[in-house]
Amino acid sequence: MENPAEEIKHVIQTLTQGTPEEQHDAIYRYYTPGATFEHPFCRVPSFTNLNVPGVGHFDSRALITAVYRCAIQLQSHLAEQTFNHRFLSPDKILSPRINLEIESCVLDEKTNIIYLRVFQIFSIWCIPFHRAPVRLVSVLHLAPTIPSDAGTPPPPYDAAKEKLHAVQEGAEPSYAAVASGGASAEQAEQHHQEQQEEARRRATRYLIKKQEDLYQVNEFLKFVLLGPGAAMAGLLQLFSTLTCLVGAILLGPFMKAIWPARAGNAKQKQY
Repeated sequence: MENPAEEIKHVIQTLTQGTPEEQHDAIYRYYTPGATFEHPFCRVPSFTNLNVPGVGHFDSRALITAVYRCAIQLQSHLAEQTFNHRFLSPDKILSPRINLEIESCVLDEKTNIIYLRVFQIFSIWCIPFHRAPVRLVSVLHLAPTIPSDAGTPPPPYDAAKEKLHAVQEGAEPSYAAVASGGASAEQAEQHHQEQQEEARRRATRYLIKKQEDLYQVNEFLKFVLLGPGAAMAGLLQLFSTLTCLVGAILLGPFMKAIWPARAGNAKQKQY
């Protein structure tokens, strides 16, 4: 990906709604060899060039492909027929796809991490009435790379020719202006460095080296326990909140009694 923030939505749609061939090509194109995948129900460790007798050499991308392929095969046709048409066009209602919508996408350029907030409807065809609408945050760790086939090597750098072209366009001062003190002699070198940096940035490609799918507890319980399980988890969370409230009320007088003494001892140590 040259521009991850703009291209990642197309990548995710291809992974979850593309044909098996498109899905396979997307994983081997946008994931690094040895990429890792983490999900509450499965994990793909990092490995490369693994030799399996009778099968050949492969890396962790083969397992990531299998995970996506299995997830699509488990999707229910019935769930897709009742799914909101804003996610899939009518001509794809009868095809096995993971139904999802990317609600937000944020790229942290300092750490090369993409945060995706995703709404997804998951349904297993062999379980009657199974339908799990869930939300998750997918964290994609990117690795900047420069492909070997980025293009033909640039021609040899000609400083005089580049200087003449820049002067004609008005981007740099002429040698006469520099000699007369009308401009800085370092501008030509600075301009050249900026051009090199821009060329390097354009040649950089970003690949996914790690994918983490993060779910709240009540969200991933919907996969196995459906709505009642998620509701039970929500009740347990409320019970924990009430327990904290009761503990704060009961222990409040005790903490008020011992806290001034500890604060006084800390001040005495400072002096």
